[in-house]
Amino acid sequence: MYIGWASNVNKIIIDSTSITVGEGATVEDGLEAGGQKKKRLVSANPADKYNVTMNFNFVDKDNNGLTELERFYAWYKYVHCYGVNPFIFPAILINSNRQNGEGQEDIEHIIQRIANHDPTAKLPDNEYYIITSAVEGSKSGTELQITMTWETYATGSFTIPDETSTVQRISAENGCVDVILTSTPQTEPTVNTWTVYIKKGSGSESVETINYCTFDGDVTAKLYFTPKVESGTYTVRIGEFTNQFTV
Repeated sequence: MYIGWASNVNKIIIDSTSITVGEGATVEDGLEAGGQKKKRLVSANPADKYNVTMNFNFVDKDNNGLTELERFYAWYKYVHCYGVNPFIFPAILINSNRQNGEGQEDIEHIIQRIANHDPTAKLPDNEYYIITSAVEGSKSGTELQITMTWETYATGSFTIPDETSTVQRISAENGCVDVILTSTPQTEPTVNTWTVYIKKGSGSESVETINYCTFDGDVTAKLYFTPKVESGTYTVRIGEFTNQFTV
């Protein structure tokens, strides 16, 4: 299974982050003749390792009385389970977290352009990670600067763990459906959190591919799909909840 990132916790990777690529890909065998050594491949795709640095605020509190740092620690201990459950996150180095030369801090601007149906906006790449080291921190003003080791995690077939937060209602427009939750979930929703069905008029419904998912850190997730081009009225369904939009 995989999980989302901690709700209402920033995704900014500090520039001091470093990467190790290829560690563990080969081993050396000693040869009897002349002390020569020969390498052989043992892994064609070893995990990339990142020495990640992030800053988390420990002063400002949310409606539940928790700071950003406390939300991260709760997620790290009880959801990520100290590295047991891989999580989805904007790719650190794959395309260097960039689309068309834009940096990680511009991801939300890219998402807004996607929401506005800008054809030049490309989706940020995601990757799956696990935290493989202890989490260490040092105070910097009103923030704690956290250092930790992340490793890429092989992708495959994943399921989403159950959340206590449930859907309250949905609201749809062409290219996007808002999912309004009953409370703030512990982890951010992902494109696989819900199955979205769409049908045109009285036709049969089919599963819609969700291209990207954003979360406002509170109770609203936005699921982006390819806008419809044929005119008509479309019905969107997630579980027992439905809403319509017209093209």
